[in-house]
Amino acid sequence: MRAQKNHTAYNQLPRNQTTLTGPCTISGRGYWSGESNVLTFLPAPAGTGIRFVRTDLPGRPSVAATADYRSSMPLRTLLSDGRCEVAMVEHVLAALAGLRIDNCEVHCTAAEMPGMDGSCRDYVLALDSVGKTELRARRAALQITERIRLGTTSQWIMAEPVTHRTLEVEYQLDYGADSPITRSTYRNLLEEDIFYHDIAPARTFISLADAQALQQQGLARHVTERDLLVFDEHGPIHNQLRFADECARHKALDLIGDLALTGIDLVGRVTAFRSGHQLNGQMAEKLRTIFMSQCSATKAA
Repeated sequence: MRAQKNHTAYNQLPRNQTTLTGPCTISGRGYWSGESNVLTFLPAPAGTGIRFVRTDLPGRPSVAATADYRSSMPLRTLLSDGRCEVAMVEHVLAALAGLRIDNCEVHCTAAEMPGMDGSCRDYVLALDSVGKTELRARRAALQITERIRLGTTSQWIMAEPVTHRTLEVEYQLDYGADSPITRSTYRNLLEEDIFYHDIAPARTFISLADAQALQQQGLARHVTERDLLVFDEHGPIHNQLRFADECARHKALDLIGDLALTGIDLVGRVTAFRSGHQLNGQMAEKLRTIFMSQCSATKAA
């Protein structure tokens, strides 16, 4: 594991694009389908962005990891373009965004990304083991200059300006007084070491009642309370929390992964209250639309 260092200067924007120094591989089973999937992360040229390639399908179709190809699904993020469909991509995207790896092809042998231990720690360790290379091209960024709020009074997400030159995320978790998952809030800057040590290890969670309901529908039947955090009224079953606010940290992880669908760096603060992948994705779409509009206006000038 890397030692904790202060990367504040590196994390200031704007910056140059990056890619992996070499390939790395990780494998596991999808939570929902139970299918095995082997992921191979490959370096890619500047301007490629993140692209998923289905090597198990004829013609090896691919999809870019941007909000243009996002589809709505309960409890996970899905990307699709023609015959290429990939699901549960948020943890992979969070790992790449958290380490600031901008250009990468993710070759996969099945549609659903491996669930691993419910966090993105294994992805981060694999990517960090090969390192990254700085490219000569500049990384595009959007500075949030006005408040943008989506959702309702009971579930919302908001982006707003900040004085520092990076992205700050905050997640306010609140399932109500009757939930076995207690209220908590996590807020931090998106910096490499912070992500590596404090966000990447935070695991997926679910209540026992919701887990049982999903398995009765034939979903995630192979998953046990050892594979993620399952809460009853006494806390995690056969598991221990890595952080007192681990659930809020994991929601921040999901938020980072979904915001990566903008395809650019963000400068601002994004705060989410009881938000899920649907609202996160809508915010990514909104911010990407603003950025593309700015690019069009600049070209026309």
